[in-house]
Amino acid sequence: MTRPLNILVLDDDADNADSLAEVFAMDDHRVIVAYNGQQAIEAFSLNQVDIGFFDVMMPGKNGVDSFIEIKRSHPDAKVYFMTGYSADDLLKKAIDNGAMGVFGKPVDLPKILDAIDRAV
Repeated sequence: MTRPLNILVLDDDADNADSLAEVFAMDDHRVIVAYNGQQAIEAFSLNQVDIGFFDVMMPGKNGVDSFIEIKRSHPDAKVYFMTGYSADDLLKKAIDNGAMGVFGKPVDLPKILDAIDRAV
């Protein structure tokens, strides 16, 4: 296991967000949960976030646009995306702007935990 990290989970589906946060917390990480893009942007500016896991498709500001805004003030931000939709244009935009990668939903928890180990 890696050192405890500060992980930001962004998902407008509260059950998904809270479940993933619980998995990270059981692995001794500190977890911040945001349910919309604006909350994620604020969380990034108020906390030292080591890595983020962002939903792509959300009402209002989607995860990719939130990530791009975060990158302006935190150019070293490490964010993975999660999606259950075919959102090729948004995913390309995310990767082009420095996203670490993309996971399909439902997420494969061992792969996500492995990604945390590789990212730090």
